[in-house]
Amino acid sequence: MSVNSEVLKKQNKYLKSTLEIPIINSGNSKIDDKVNEKIKEDILNFYEQALKEAQSFLEDFELDESNFVADASYEVKKNTGNVISILIKYYKYSGGAHGYYEYVPYNIDLRSGNNLSLKEIFKKDVDYKEIIDKEIENQIKELGKKEKDLDKVYDFYGIKENQKFYLEDGKIVIYFDLYDIAPYAAGIPEFPINIDDIKNQIKEEYLEVVK
Repeated sequence: MSVNSEVLKKQNKYLKSTLEIPIINSGNSKIDDKVNEKIKEDILNFYEQALKEAQSFLEDFELDESNFVADASYEVKKNTGNVISILIKYYKYSGGAHGYYEYVPYNIDLRSGNNLSLKEIFKKDVDYKEIIDKEIENQIKELGKKEKDLDKVYDFYGIKENQKFYLEDGKIVIYFDLYDIAPYAAGIPEFPINIDDIKNQIKEEYLEVVK
């Protein structure tokens, strides 16, 4: 499985952007086209939305030029014959003390071309949310033991139905957007869960995929 990049640079009086778009090549053109088209469409939608915001800002404040930035890059987290896990990293800056960034995951089962969800990875009779919630709560407590009161920074009440995650070798990594469960300074909180610890709760057909 190879991953190449298409880089689009866009600059006008409203917005400056560098969009790095991944192009996967698994040898199955039907699946590759489906995945590549979806990711590219999402990245271009991000750009169009940022452009609208920048245009609106310019008109509202009657400025000649804005200093808006909207970039996209990516990181491949796992790449095997069965699965590829990619994070698309969006960054926006529109003035102020700091920019805003967001990571969007694509956990693609290369056997079907489908984007995996946590719910479908786990067996039907398993309360996967409870398993993951307990693991995250334990990790937050451990952070408090390592650094006094660090656990109090987090405001965690359980994962969402569409919880963001990515796959790494031997791990499912649950993560949260800026401000989701912690202040900006905490960045994007990540909680790796070892698959060996929960393998009995994962469906057989996905065990090899996620490991």
